[in-house]
Amino acid sequence: MQTTRHIDELREAMKRHGIDAAVIPTNDPHSSEYVCDRFKAREHFSGFTGSAGTLAVTNDKAALWTDSRYFIQAEMQLQGSGIDLMKMGTAQTPTLIEWLRKNTAKGKTISIPSELFPTSEFDMMRFFIREHKIDSTTDLIDEAWKDRPPMPCTKAFVHEEKYAGESALSKIARLHGLCPKNTDAVIISALDEIAWLFNIRGNDVEYNPVVYSYAIITPNESLLFIDSEKLTAEVKAHCERNGIKTLDYDGFERYINDLNGKNIAIDKDKTNAHIFELASRNNKVFSLPSPVCRMKAAKNDTQIAGTRLAMEKDGAALTRFWMWLEGELAAGNKVTELSAAERLHEFRAELPDFVGESFGTIAGYGPHGAIVHYSATEETDAEITYGNLLLVDSGAQFPHGTPDITRTFALGNVSEAAKRDFTIVLKGHIALASAVFVNGTSGYNLDAIAKQPLWQNGLDYGHGTGHGVGHFLCVHEGPQSISPRPNSAPFVPGMVTSNEPGYYKAGEYGIRHENLTLVIKKEIEGSNKQLLGFETLTLFPFDINGLELTLLNDTEKSWINKYHDTVLQRLSPWLNADEKAWLAGKCRHI
Repeated sequence: MQTTRHIDELREAMKRHGIDAAVIPTNDPHSSEYVCDRFKAREHFSGFTGSAGTLAVTNDKAALWTDSRYFIQAEMQLQGSGIDLMKMGTAQTPTLIEWLRKNTAKGKTISIPSELFPTSEFDMMRFFIREHKIDSTTDLIDEAWKDRPPMPCTKAFVHEEKYAGESALSKIARLHGLCPKNTDAVIISALDEIAWLFNIRGNDVEYNPVVYSYAIITPNESLLFIDSEKLTAEVKAHCERNGIKTLDYDGFERYINDLNGKNIAIDKDKTNAHIFELASRNNKVFSLPSPVCRMKAAKNDTQIAGTRLAMEKDGAALTRFWMWLEGELAAGNKVTELSAAERLHEFRAELPDFVGESFGTIAGYGPHGAIVHYSATEETDAEITYGNLLLVDSGAQFPHGTPDITRTFALGNVSEAAKRDFTIVLKGHIALASAVFVNGTSGYNLDAIAKQPLWQNGLDYGHGTGHGVGHFLCVHEGPQSISPRPNSAPFVPGMVTSNEPGYYKAGEYGIRHENLTLVIKKEIEGSNKQLLGFETLTLFPFDINGLELTLLNDTEKSWINKYHDTVLQRLSPWLNADEKAWLAGKCRHI
């Protein structure tokens, strides 16, 4: 197998450098969730293509850790590779550190690339495997990956203020106000934070409109480290207007190394350990949770209006897709997971201002829907027919917003069990969409609201219930999330967050109902608390054909009817007469 050959090449490089174990993460030097081809080392050596995972290799063993979204996919892709799957969060599964301790003798050398781990994570690993030597500088990846792709070189472009709602100069001024007064420099590594702060975008990472860069903000300067070949005349003029000085990307480490006697703020969760070490040599470095992350999470009025517009456009494309799908099936034409995803892309591409998808479309029919982050290939491409559920998770990028939506379609007569589970998951979605909570509440406190209807029926799911969504940026962003994992980041008005409970019956079907929501203030008569709630932004009907109506109470039915009324009203101006009539049928009251 190709994977086995790649692992052998890695082991040969380890032997040349006297390294007994190597850790290969998914990350790039900017701690990005999605990375460019150059940094897909874990995928190259393991063959596992999911967006999250860590590979560990010794001279005679190999293991890969990933979360529950990818258990089924990883089992298939690792088969025959000699790599053991470690299912994170399950009983009897050792952690990466426990595995390294067990499989690497004390005093031996473990390669942990410091530029590919956030400082906080690297420090934790170093602390718990103190009995081993850590090699953080030998570039095993570059040596063992014979045809490693180069860094991307796409052109950056300006994200206009008419979409952003605020100038880069204004954002930088606000950032200064959020930093301790004795701060001499703030180092920013996260690509989406740099893109947001400076109102620039790029195409270096598929689906994510970011450009590889670093930023340093001082009381007197705003520095952007970026390859000069990526700078157009428009971007240069934009930077000059906003007081942004551009320097070469490769000069960032030299600049950090030359700093002396400064008070430097770094987010240890987002800045790699190599940069932290360089900055710490001659300076006082302190950890500061990124103010930019919190700033960009609360969307302004312009961004909110743009997001609402994006939802209308996206809803129109999805309407045409569902009409097309029903027509093809009724006519007896063959539709597969790949052809459905391609057709959905075509409908979106017809929309004004469409830039691209915000992630690769997940179209999983029947058993494939139970693979949470399934990605169809030519080998797995299933035909879509009547009699089961089709899960479609997709998104788009517009300059004014980033939709992310999942719908589960009940095609023809589906089983009573499928309808029951479909309805229970929607009950969880409605419960969260209707939640009212006090100011200061985090997603950790809200997760059980969506899961309660599922738990009451013996169901559950292993992924998060909600994630923050960027504005013409990454489809996953923080600091907020809705998850059982502790997260103290409070919800504030203006945050855009997904609501996506699900259920996955291995070998049969998967269900997920996802809308994007806006955190808003709620006024309740007689309350002396500042209350918050959610406004649903996504505009597209749920498939009534999948519902078991006897499981819904009057309040839940009313919520569905009101939501569908809004969908029909808001989408109708984007549709022709036939499309409006078809949509009216899908939005009928129950």
